[in-house]
Amino acid sequence: MRSAVRAVKRKVVDWRWEDPDAQASFAEIVGFPDARQTSEELDKIEALVGLRPSACVLDVGCGTGRHAIELARRGYQVVGIDVAARYLAEARAAAERGGLEVEFRLQRGADLDEENLYDFVLAFYHTLGFMSEEEIARHLGSIRAALKPSGEFLLVLAGPRLTEDVDTAPVKSWTERDGKFILVEKRIQDGFRNERTVVIDPDADLITEFVERQRAFALADVQRHLTEAGFRQVASLRDLEGHPATPSDFGIFLCRN
Repeated sequence: MRSAVRAVKRKVVDWRWEDPDAQASFAEIVGFPDARQTSEELDKIEALVGLRPSACVLDVGCGTGRHAIELARRGYQVVGIDVAARYLAEARAAAERGGLEVEFRLQRGADLDEENLYDFVLAFYHTLGFMSEEEIARHLGSIRAALKPSGEFLLVLAGPRLTEDVDTAPVKSWTERDGKFILVEKRIQDGFRNERTVVIDPDADLITEFVERQRAFALADVQRHLTEAGFRQVASLRDLEGHPATPSDFGIFLCRN
C-alpha cells in the first residue's frame, strides 16, 4: 500500500524590514542582544558622547526598543522609530511592563518632520543598503534637521561593506535550529550583497525562501552621504581613538551638527 505523499508549500519573500515574514525570520534566526549587552553598549555610548540623563534622544531603527527602553530607564526622554510593526508592538509592551514612557512610532527616518528637537540621535546596527540614493539623502538630512544645533548623531552600520580585502566569492552555510534546516548563500557582486536564505520546516511542510539584495558601502560612500546631509563634523570611531579610519576598517561614525 502506498503511503500518502504530503504536499510541501513554498513561499518566496523579497526581504525588506517592512515585511512581517522578514521581521519574523530575523527575530528567529538572528535575534536581538540581551539586556546585559544593551546596557554595556549604552555605557560606552554615554562615555563616548558625554550624554547625561534628561537629554532628548531619538532612536532610529529602534527594533524591539532595547536601547530606547534602557535610555528611558536611565532618565532620558526617548522617541523610537522603526518600519517594523512587529518589533514596535514588542517594544511598546516591554516599555509598559517596565512602567516607562517611550514614544514609539511606525515611521521612516526620511519622514521625520521635527526640527531642532533632539540632543542626540542613535542609529545602532543600522542598514542603509535597502534605500535608494534619494532616500538615503532624505533619511540623513531629516535626522540632521531633527537635531539641535549642538546635537550629535551616532551611526553604527550594519550590512555589507566594500573594503580593500572584500571577498566576492560565494559563501554558503547551513544549520539546524528547532527542527528547521536553514541554508544561506551570500555573495557581493557589482556593489551589492545578494543573499538567499532557505528555511525548510518539515513539521509545517513549508519551504520559505528569503531573497535579499542590499547595497554594500565603502568608507568614502558613507562619509559622502553624511557630509552631503549637512553634518559639519564626521568622525569614525578610529578617528576618535587617534587612528584614522582606513577603507578596510570602518563602521561607527559620530556626527556633529
